Amino acid sequence: MNVNNQNDKLPVFVYGTLLAGFGNHRNYVNPYKHEATPATIRGEIYHLLAGYPGLLKGEQEVVGEIVTFAPDVYEQALAGLDELETYYGEGDPRNEYERIIVPSTMEGTGQVVNVYVYRYLDQDLVKQTGMHISHGNWRRYMQELSE
Repeated sequence: MNVNNQNDKLPVFVYGTLLAGFGNHRNYVNPYKHEATPATIRGEIYHLLAGYPGLLKGEQEVVGEIVTFAPDVYEQALAGLDELETYYGEGDPRNEYERIIVPSTMEGTGQVVNVYVYRYLDQDLVKQTGMHISHGNWRRYMQELSE
């Protein structure tokens, strides 16, 4: 069952440096009142040479969190995420990522909600230079790197 629609202030699915415990979470998520729920989406995730992940179209399960910002900070928080992800608006040629709406499945309940997610635009670059994360979990990948 889908519990929101495209007219809502959609939550954001995060799968990389915006996850709790990583630097961009501290700067772009934590300053704003929010709730985070473990969840998954469909796609393919790659670790990029720059040290962060890129999400591409695909059918693999990608592990992350749904971040729901409080209504009074939503616009400011989303603007910060857009800046971080080099997203200037739909179709802008300067975009590194596109912000799209996808279904996400909450861990535990199986509830499906629409979320924004930032997907990398240059798929060829990602596939040529990135490391595919076959298990779909960037946090786990980073932990495995440090072992």
